[in-house]
Amino acid sequence: MRYFQCDTLKQEDRKIVYKDVELNDEEKNSDRQGKFLKFLGTLLFFVVFVAVFVGSLFLIVRIPTSNNPFLLILVVIVMFILSAGALIVSVLIGSFVSSPIYKKAQAKLAIHKRIYFDKALISLREYYGWTEPCIVTKCYDSSDKKFKNRDVCIFLVDDELRITADLRHGFSIRENDPGCYSFKVDEFSLEQIQGEKFLITKFMSEDQVFHLGRRAKGFIEKSIISPPNDT
Repeated sequence: MRYFQCDTLKQEDRKIVYKDVELNDEEKNSDRQGKFLKFLGTLLFFVVFVAVFVGSLFLIVRIPTSNNPFLLILVVIVMFILSAGALIVSVLIGSFVSSPIYKKAQAKLAIHKRIYFDKALISLREYYGWTEPCIVTKCYDSSDKKFKNRDVCIFLVDDELRITADLRHGFSIRENDPGCYSFKVDEFSLEQIQGEKFLITKFMSEDQVFHLGRRAKGFIEKSIISPPNDT
């Protein structure tokens, strides 16, 4: 058995990963407003862009031409350059006019909470070697009190079984990273016992005991004790 804990996250990342990924009612309302403002900003951009570009083209095509082939070619080249310039200017003006609305939308959108959450969670997943298949189950009790009464993630890395925080869904601001325990197949035993209300999987090693959800026993036995043959 070995125990290790991630110490590579920056302090600001630690605060982010502990946030609950679910949005509360206030954040959901703010997110809806942000999405509406984003739509409004996009609509305004296209209206301004089309208006400026079409107006510019209307003025460009009114440039007088000449019967002289050389001058005609020169005028066409100038028209092409002006049209390309009008396209760029139209995009810039559309962006300038709509940017204040986009900024308000970004401030309202709560989705950035999920983005930062995922970035920090990915760091923990990489450090602990998280992979699917895994099982998320309740840890009702443990020798290590950091794991007691919280959801834990159980997964296999090579020939080791690992138990750590819920790295599939993340965990809330009320919970800390408890670290990770890693066990070889001959370093633990399993037993199904009757809890107060339902069956519990008792996971025992020389130094640690975890009282896990009922489904943990079947998952562990299938994954590491009796893995399916590939052939």
